[in-house]
Amino acid sequence: MKKSRILSIVAALSLCVALMTPLASAEDAPSVKSAAIYLMDRETGYVYFSQNAETKVYPASLTKIMTALVVIEAVQAGEVTMDDMVTAQPGFNFDQDDAGSTASIVEGETLSLRDLLYCTMVVSANEACNILAIYLCGSTSAFVDRMNQRAAELGCTGTHFANTHGLPDENHYTTALDMARIAAKAMEYEDFVTISDTARYTVQATNRSKVRDLTNTNGLISVDSVYKGFYYEPAIGIKTGHTNAAGYCLVSAAQKNNINLLCVVMGGVLTENPNGFRDFSNFTDSIHLYDWVFNNYTRQDVIAANELITEIPVRLGSDADSVALRAQTAIPAVLPNDADLSKLEKTVTIYDEQGGCQAPINEGEVLGNISVSLDGVTYGTANLVANRSVDLSYLQSMGATIKSTLQNTWVRIAVAVVLGIALLYVLLVVRYRMVYRRRQRELQEAKLQRQQMREQAQRDRMFAQARREEYRAQHPGEPPRKSDVTRDYFEDFFRDDD
Repeated sequence: MKKSRILSIVAALSLCVALMTPLASAEDAPSVKSAAIYLMDRETGYVYFSQNAETKVYPASLTKIMTALVVIEAVQAGEVTMDDMVTAQPGFNFDQDDAGSTASIVEGETLSLRDLLYCTMVVSANEACNILAIYLCGSTSAFVDRMNQRAAELGCTGTHFANTHGLPDENHYTTALDMARIAAKAMEYEDFVTISDTARYTVQATNRSKVRDLTNTNGLISVDSVYKGFYYEPAIGIKTGHTNAAGYCLVSAAQKNNINLLCVVMGGVLTENPNGFRDFSNFTDSIHLYDWVFNNYTRQDVIAANELITEIPVRLGSDADSVALRAQTAIPAVLPNDADLSKLEKTVTIYDEQGGCQAPINEGEVLGNISVSLDGVTYGTANLVANRSVDLSYLQSMGATIKSTLQNTWVRIAVAVVLGIALLYVLLVVRYRMVYRRRQRELQEAKLQRQQMREQAQRDRMFAQARREEYRAQHPGEPPRKSDVTRDYFEDFFRDDD
């Protein structure tokens, strides 16, 4: 390989965001000849250039990018393996064109699934696509259905596939934007990057063929391509395509100065120059656009990883009342060289509705995010995480819990009812105690009165006894007077029954 392999970091969401961002000024970009073009940053989704990107066009062999994507994702899912041996079934070439590109695979020939993918992407073999489709799904029609389903999942709204290879069909179309979506997803897989960026590949002899030496049709990566004079060192893959209806098409990627680009060119034209050079605009437009970006843009981190961004208050913290937030990851951006960085707009969003946060907080906990934009273009977003831990104050937490609980209407009603019952209970207790004490006083007074009467009766009895004794002493031998034998009712009345 002429350069090291890389994995694309593009996600479908990046493309969606990119569609909503302003494009680079067309007047600053080089002039182009091709009908539809879409040039984007593979990492951020930023769109540098777009021309008729949502116009429906014929994709020709760019179709094979989707074919390879479906197969490679099946490999990733464990449905098949790259080392599976696949035999060309009868009727696999039912829709082939004698003038179409081919690897000359014949019925009954057996190749590895890996070799079939190389045939598909390197020499654009139409029959290899059908053989792969039948092996994976049982029929080409079932495989095409899977292609269309995957396109829809990737957000493609202007695409419909009618076959596996891209030979002309009025119901087989796409857009430059949709093809960028498909290619961006495919570039996330290392196998796809490796295969699509291969300039030459050898398929070992099979049961029906001698060794095959494959040369990539992509002039950007292969000096031996039929498209001479377009070799471009920063290029990485991906696929060429051509029919009379589609024109000259090319999907490619390029990497330089830490800038990763993806370019889709469709409806390119051939110009015969007086010096004999054959100018294919799908290649020249791609190269000029790549050079324009590499010469006029620079990649830099507008937010550095772990950069301290802001400080927010902390509620219920035992050891701190605020915490600093740092960027969890860097926010990279490819900016024009003359961009005024002082105009960068940084928008901080704190997830807590009160604009702070509540303890306990763990170091590294995500508490918000920051987005960076310039001139209306959003370049990226990073999570904001706590720079330290903050413990919870249990006393403050208890108070906050009580306060929060009392803010509930039903809780307030319940508390009011409980307090009412408690107040009524207190009143009843107080009243009972008052009655009880009054009764006790009355009983005490009655007891005292009885005691006094008893003492008085005892005194009277003593006096009466003394008189009787005095009378008996003065009148010895006489019977006692009637009053001396009368029953003493005081003793019965005042008997001690307490």
